[in-house]
Amino acid sequence: MSNNDLHSVIKELKEFKLLKEEAEARITELENIIKSEMKSQELDKMFVGEYKCSLAVVTSNRIDSKALQENRPDIYSIFVKPSTYERLTIK
Repeated sequence: MSNNDLHSVIKELKEFKLLKEEAEARITELENIIKSEMKSQELDKMFVGEYKCSLAVVTSNRIDSKALQENRPDIYSIFVKPSTYERLTIK
């Protein structure tokens, strides 16, 4: 692949990443409008046309690995599990 071809690929990637950011921001905005309306009506389920909306509070418990490592490094070292992945950075 030539440098010109690769340049075009990188440019297209950057454009799609920008579109993704804009789409994610709009998704969040629209979700917040729906949540706000459901909260103002004090509803946890709502039917709008063919759509059923549900709003639930979800709680998850996670280990604070930084605090565990600081306070109980012996336990942390037994259970720590490394993970690897590839990171592509383009500036």
